[in-house]
Amino acid sequence: MSPERDDDFLGRLGEALSSPVPPLDPDRAARVADLAASTLPSPADPSRRRLLWLGAAAAGGVAAGVTGAVLLVDSDAPEGPLTEAVGTLSTPDGVTAEARLIDHTWGMEVMLDVSGLEPGTPYAMTYVDLDEQRTDAGGFVGTAGTVRCRNNGSVLRVDVARFEVSDPAGAVVVRGDLA
Repeated sequence: MSPERDDDFLGRLGEALSSPVPPLDPDRAARVADLAASTLPSPADPSRRRLLWLGAAAAGGVAAGVTGAVLLVDSDAPEGPLTEAVGTLSTPDGVTAEARLIDHTWGMEVMLDVSGLEPGTPYAMTYVDLDEQRTDAGGFVGTAGTVRCRNNGSVLRVDVARFEVSDPAGAVVVRGDLA
């Protein structure tokens, strides 16, 4: 478009939007282009080449660091805290269970998977220490499938002799004697 046509179009647009639009200055675009060209370094400018080399070196360093980190990660390393096996796990007929322990600085945690319990029935876990003192460690509700739960108690691992899971009548449905 020629400058006159631009002025005419912008004027009509301004009227349509009910806001005044200043007339187009044909020399302004040329001044802005000249200003931009004078402040940007040319591709042959040594400072631009130095900047490109620094950027490439930084990108290479990042790539090497990421590659090194990936190579140093042990894919066989355990996720999360270290766990230990339960010494002996006992259940009545029809109930199956697997358990692992975590020895936290603040107490012990039991990760329990159990199936064969009565769906909808609440079960309570207690820790029994070496002096036969009992500490509540939470509970769960039985389901038709496998219950996967984590129960915590404020007794240190070294002081716990066993854990027990009991039904509402007090019958022990899972007993874990610690090694």
